[in-house]
Amino acid sequence: MAEMTSCERVLAALRCAEPDRVPFLETAIDEGVALALLDRTGAEGEPQAELGVGDEPVVQGELLGSGRYGALELAESLGLDGLGAYFFVAHEGVQEQAEGHTMIHGGRIKTRADLNALTLPDPDDPALYEPYRRFLARYRDSGLARYCFLNLGSDPVILGMGFETFCMALYDDRTLVEDLFALYTEWYARAARHLCELDFDFLWFGDDIAFKTAPYVSPRIFRDLFMPHYRRVAEQITKPWVFHSDGNLMPILDDLLALGMAGLHPIEPGAMDLGELKQRYGAGLCLVGHIDVDTLSRGTPQAVDELVAEAIRVAGPGGGYIAGSSNSLPYYARAENVRAMARAIQKYGAYPLN
Repeated sequence: MAEMTSCERVLAALRCAEPDRVPFLETAIDEGVALALLDRTGAEGEPQAELGVGDEPVVQGELLGSGRYGALELAESLGLDGLGAYFFVAHEGVQEQAEGHTMIHGGRIKTRADLNALTLPDPDDPALYEPYRRFLARYRDSGLARYCFLNLGSDPVILGMGFETFCMALYDDRTLVEDLFALYTEWYARAARHLCELDFDFLWFGDDIAFKTAPYVSPRIFRDLFMPHYRRVAEQITKPWVFHSDGNLMPILDDLLALGMAGLHPIEPGAMDLGELKQRYGAGLCLVGHIDVDTLSRGTPQAVDELVAEAIRVAGPGGGYIAGSSNSLPYYARAENVRAMARAIQKYGAYPLN
């Protein structure tokens, strides 16, 4: 097979066609891990803010870049097939610093008065999209797939309320939850329409909705509450798109797939079975990720090599598989294991598969 560009390779996989080799994508790489991959050290900096939280009403930036290195430099060093930018309306989750790392701890929206006090920026403001025009122009000639990472809209609801408040309000104040969903999904629907008018190759939506054992809510609540609001956003998407959620999505997966996504990420090991998904949905759904973050963090390069080989053996035949970690690459991932993953994707991923 003739060699493809990275962009052609990713788009072929998203169509569930066979590219020249299995593509490799990551949504985020911790700065410390990236510096180690580039054989650099850097002075200790400020803790990185949680994506979606910030002082600005819209949180924007490149997913792989840093002030200490370029996104393209990192992608080329690791053999990644795409670069992304993130676009989030800031939610009301409370940031907490723990050992130099940022986490979300609870939310500020507890009452109707808290909701009424929220003001979101105008998603139709052309100035919001100017950084993305520059991003797309900067990497136009790279050959890499260029994507934007954003929400469908449930993440700012759950994080902004805090998980406990959200769960209680489902029964004690359902209208508050409905109205908050409507606010954020309307914002993201309008934003998605504008982003699809730009030259992105695909979009990536991330809304965590499941534990390792099951979805956050029952299938009935998911269908009644989440799905109508998700549809508002999905109806505006005219590019191929990938949906991200950790955990076990099987009880609601058929509902989710009705939204029209091209790919599903990250197929968390122990929560979802890669082989079952390939068998049941592989003809029309690209599977993305699955290489266990725990092994990338605590395992050996040999163990990582074996995981990649098995993932490609199971999900690679016929196309429709994009390799990568089972979430993203956190600060505790070992650079030598990340390198082993990249090497193994090259080693085992060429079509026709052996």
